[in-house]
Amino acid sequence: MKGKFVTVLLMFIFLLSFPPGTFAKSEVIKWKVQGFVPAGMLFHDTLVRLADEVKRVTNGKLVWEIFPAGALVPPFEGLNAVSHGVYQANYGYSAMWVGKIPASPLFTSIPGGFNVVDMQMWLEEGGGKELYQEMYDRYGFNVKVFSTAPITMEDFMWAKKPLRKLEDFKGVKMRMMPLMGDILASHGLSVIFVPGGEIMPNLQRGVLDAAEYSVPAFTKDLGIWEVCKYVITPGVHQPTSGVELLVNKDAYNSLPDDIKPALDAAIGSMRLKNWLYMEKQNLEAVKFFKENGVQQVQMDPETIATFIEWSNEYLDKQAGKDEFFKKVWGSQKTFGKLWYPYDASHRLTH
Repeated sequence: MKGKFVTVLLMFIFLLSFPPGTFAKSEVIKWKVQGFVPAGMLFHDTLVRLADEVKRVTNGKLVWEIFPAGALVPPFEGLNAVSHGVYQANYGYSAMWVGKIPASPLFTSIPGGFNVVDMQMWLEEGGGKELYQEMYDRYGFNVKVFSTAPITMEDFMWAKKPLRKLEDFKGVKMRMMPLMGDILASHGLSVIFVPGGEIMPNLQRGVLDAAEYSVPAFTKDLGIWEVCKYVITPGVHQPTSGVELLVNKDAYNSLPDDIKPALDAAIGSMRLKNWLYMEKQNLEAVKFFKENGVQQVQMDPETIATFIEWSNEYLDKQAGKDEFFKKVWGSQKTFGKLWYPYDASHRLTH
């Protein structure tokens, strides 16, 4: 009996020698993350895929509770909400904040400018990533920005008739979002700004004759192909796009040291995987459109060149109005002068 007591005592002393919580189960950190589209749509799917990867890479220590657009706050209030800690992260795109930050659309897309690879090169190797964070810091938002999946060139317009030449666009009531909408309107074209949810009823009622929306896979879900049988390309208004993850700085800084690099790795991994996943969905959507009588119409080279010229003039003008816009646009032009000739010389023609 005495020997048993001594054994138990020694075991008790042994356990006391470890720091408190040594044998406790690791605490799971839960974040609320809001997206920018309804559940079931392409960009919500990519958010769910990213959340799954974060959970996997962190061995279940960081778990995201996913909310579709508007579930926590209205989508265009996401920047303020995450900055103030209403929830921990917001999944969206920088151009959503154009009302607060004039230069923000340049981190989503440049009308007539960078394609999907160009933008990724500028972000990673041309100083863009640093300017992206500087933007939110400069305007006083308490967020850390991550570039997530890039998005390929959008279709320029879905229309009820072919639109090839500049003359074809005159008198056509079209939906186009900023910045390209401002550019077209400044040259006398009829642009109507409506949110995505109002595109279909306005097309059906004849308020709109044509509408820009997104990439093929996302447009397919809208059902626009049932009203407009012509898709106009190339997407000079948005040669690329990209999704950002805005994380509340306090939430990020409070993460354990082993979770931060795991989170970074998960976002980096899914940046490529979600991009390729979306491209596969686009291929399937294009096939679907052809099977349903949609005709692709290529704008003529002169029209494309004119739209690009208008875009550059507009961006230069905007740079004269805003110091930070000038800094970002100047960085992009400087990088383009270096990158475009190199990129062109290393491409095969098909």
